Amino acid sequence: MRTKMKLSARSKTDANIMLLVCIIGLLDSLKSGILAIEECEQYLFSPYTLKVLRKKGIDKRIIDIVHLGTELEDIESLLPDRLEANIQELYDNAKELLKEIKPEGIYYGEEKWLNKK
Repeated sequence: MRTKMKLSARSKTDANIMLLVCIIGLLDSLKSGILAIEECEQYLFSPYTLKVLRKKGIDKRIIDIVHLGTELEDIESLLPDRLEANIQELYDNAKELLKEIKPEGIYYGEEKWLNKK
């Protein structure tokens, strides 16, 4: 049984924040050994995702992080001793970018990002 779920954002800020939160969560799960690189690719780190993010006009810095995420499997196979450092660098970059773009104080977008439709 397939479940449809629509994620939406009313503004670029909402979309950027939502994506960064997802990126940080995926990378944390990867660092902790909960998810494998292949699973992270299925969720977000894929060429298809890059195409969609570019089309939607997502912040280029986020697209760059996702792009580097698509290369983690190559790093794992070619430079395994650099994998952990690369994951940490992406994680740190995503956290710093989230701090930079998130509005001050508690931020609630105009509409919830998870819709029933």
